[in-house]
Parts: sequence; C-alpha cells; structure tokens
Amino acid sequence: MPHITDRVILRAWRQRGETGRIHYVTAKAGGGERRLYVDEGSALYTVLEGHLLAVGYTGPASGKGDEE
Repeated sequence: MPHITDRVILRAWRQRGETGRIHYVTAKAGGGERRLYVDEGSALYTVLEGHLLAVGYTGPASGKGDEE
C-alpha cells in the first residue's frame, strides 16, 4: 500500500455564519491547490475538528477586524 508522505490538507477553518461545516484547502498531486468543505457527520469532519481544537482554533472570526 503506498504511503502519502507530503502534507495533503494545507489549511482548515470555519466560515462566519455557518455551523456544522469545515472548509479546507488540499494540495493537488499535479501542483496547485483546491478548496473544499466537509459537513458534520463525516469522518473527515471529526478528524479536522480534532486538529483545529488541538491548535486552539475555536471558530471563525467574530468581529470586524478579526482574522480567521
């Protein structure tokens, strides 16, 4: 079974005003990036949510001037 040694998911975040969805950016095999999202209930959502919590990310920016 092949192992993917490069980082595939580059960034993940929650959009302001959305619940139960995490947006993320993946590295494409041929170069470049692709923006995707996953909804609550998916195994990938659980994995991304765990990683976001582990780095202290609690949600999207809440006020004007805040950054994601």
